[in-house]
Amino acid sequence: MVDEVFLVRKMYTTPQEIRDLLGVTIEDAPDDILEEFIDKAQHVVIKYWQVQIKDETMTGSINGSNNTFSVSNKFIADTDFDKKITTNDFTIYLWTDEDDPGSRVEATVSTFYPEHGKFVLSSAPSTDVEKITIDYSYYTKAIDWDLVNLATAYYAGMLWVAREQYLVPETFAIGGIRVRSVQPWERLREEFFRIVNQITSVPMDYVRYRKMVLAPRIKGRFRGPGTVVDYEESRGRKRYVKDTT
Repeated sequence: MVDEVFLVRKMYTTPQEIRDLLGVTIEDAPDDILEEFIDKAQHVVIKYWQVQIKDETMTGSINGSNNTFSVSNKFIADTDFDKKITTNDFTIYLWTDEDDPGSRVEATVSTFYPEHGKFVLSSAPSTDVEKITIDYSYYTKAIDWDLVNLATAYYAGMLWVAREQYLVPETFAIGGIRVRSVQPWERLREEFFRIVNQITSVPMDYVRYRKMVLAPRIKGRFRGPGTVVDYEESRGRKRYVKDTT
């Protein structure tokens, strides 16, 4: 008998936080639907504060004894949405023919220093290797995980409202009169961009990166705005409530 394997999605926010934000129930917005929107949202939001790099040629001597190589950008970014910087967030390739992608093989890494963009391979590449490349992303802004949570929740909530509940044309005609409808997702979009502006207002630097990625957070320190409900209430705003009339 083969055991079933269930893949657990890594997410910057949760379905329940989105339901709290929107004021809807699990019957209105089931987990599986919201998880799809969260997945779409987090692939969008990361583009505001990190840059994706493909096939960058790493610097370092390929002489059969050196196993340390570097990239042109530091502050390596999380790409699999687990809020950690691990070997899952980048891939290094060894090319025996620099013009043939079919000749490349994935290298293994023994350790790396994401704040410096430096990587130590498990063994020194042989002189048969013509080049070494890497796929990775790096941060340009000093992000805060609490605000990332909020931004993702707002964007996913906007998608749910726009696509699942309010598929009403922005403008429509009644006789000879053209009417513009009020789109409920527009306020969510406005709040999303306001949060993004907060996240992207400070450039990333060495100290902020170490606090965010390398130094474990201690309970009670680096306190953010909390849940999306706390955030809404702190601003004195009413949460979005589904219109049931």
